[in-house]
Amino acid sequence: MASSSLIDPLPTGTGAPRPLSWPEFDRWQAAFAAAEVFPPGWEGLHRVPSPHTREAEEYHLRRLALFGEWIDMIARRPSVRAHYARQRIRVRVERQNEHAPCPVCEPLNAREVGLELDAMPPFHPGCRCVLVATHRGPVDRRRRS
Repeated sequence: MASSSLIDPLPTGTGAPRPLSWPEFDRWQAAFAAAEVFPPGWEGLHRVPSPHTREAEEYHLRRLALFGEWIDMIARRPSVRAHYARQRIRVRVERQNEHAPCPVCEPLNAREVGLELDAMPPFHPGCRCVLVATHRGPVDRRRRS
């Protein structure tokens, strides 16, 4: 499979952007398969079909759509962070689907987050977590989440 040339705007600790590629998507797919739990949004992606079939074509299109949506949402994190910072609003992570908890997102549900980009959804391709305002008061910059 060809690698994507898309860049993740999130810093990796060194300040350099981290490339996102199909192996990144494959890593998430393997993790969900190992847990035997796929989050909502992964319909049709639970198993890799045989190559050169109609199923394989549909699988690749579905995977591309999910990956593209994830990249788009990651790219929007800085503006979301800036919005909450300007408004001085505290936020917490909320899952949108109570009936099918995600093994990745469940531990983050209802957690208040600061303004760190990596603490904001989306946490993985297909993530349906959102940020919800928790209080109209100013963010306490002395405490870390």
